[in-house]
Amino acid sequence: MKLKIKNLKSELFKLEKIISNQEKEIKRLCMLTESDFLTGLYNRRGFTNEAEKFLASLKKPKLQKEHRKFTINNFSIIFIDLDNLKLINDIYGHKKGDEFLKSMAEILKKTLRGIDIPARWGGDEFVVGLVNSNEKEAYKVAQKIKSQIAKIKIKHIPKKFKFSASFGVISSDSKKHKQISNLYELIEKADMTMYKAKKEKGKDFIMVFS
Repeated sequence: MKLKIKNLKSELFKLEKIISNQEKEIKRLCMLTESDFLTGLYNRRGFTNEAEKFLASLKKPKLQKEHRKFTINNFSIIFIDLDNLKLINDIYGHKKGDEFLKSMAEILKKTLRGIDIPARWGGDEFVVGLVNSNEKEAYKVAQKIKSQIAKIKIKHIPKKFKFSASFGVISSDSKKHKQISNLYELIEKADMTMYKAKKEKGKDFIMVFS
């Protein structure tokens, strides 16, 4: 009887270990599907999944009190388009373009808080989700990112080359419009604002949605 119990415990331990390893592998695979391979940031899918969690709390304030240690009051988006990435790729090669993208990712990691959501949206575009940051605060974050981009230096690219980006900023609680709690609407308007900045002000400019 004791031997049977001992064997059962041994088998149970082995089973628990297998389950634990499988859970780790599933988690690893999920991270791979939600991460950008080049920068290590969230990709579009990963960003969407994370941002939707916070926006769901905005829509259901009673629910967030039950599940979160803090209240979600607003959510801001910064849409960023790197200027001249194609030019860098064409003149200096795609490896240098990749270095620009990696440098941008490092800037976001160092500038943002742990709760914020940085992502490479695709190509030369990045998106940042700022939790509990209003329009003015989001603009200040964009300014910090912009100033850090200007300091980028990449070997074999002349020092006179100006690294820059264009920005579109929007907040869910902006007074210029009714509260927006739809993620895709926020991103779309931030994207439109960024392109408006490029069209009306040229490159290297931050524009707030109006």
